[in-house]
Amino acid sequence: MKTVLLPKQYRYTVKLPYTDDTKQAITELKKNAKGKFKIRVRGSGPRAKWSLIDSNGYTARMYDTSLPLKYATHVRLYINPVKETL
Repeated sequence: MKTVLLPKQYRYTVKLPYTDDTKQAITELKKNAKGKFKIRVRGSGPRAKWSLIDSNGYTARMYDTSLPLKYATHVRLYINPVKETL
């Protein structure tokens, strides 16, 4: 999958495959954006398999809102400017 920049209707800025290179790039981006932008990283990928494993087969809906990064195949980056305080 290639990197996709999305139109304004989506809340996240970019969706990337979650690889070691991506992890390193996110770390650098966070370091350089400190004080200027707020960067949030959210995991994407198959949820049901990991939910069933972590809940001992109880529910497949445990990770409906957010998938832990350790299970993610892709990540969504939310990049917003830091609000200035008075």
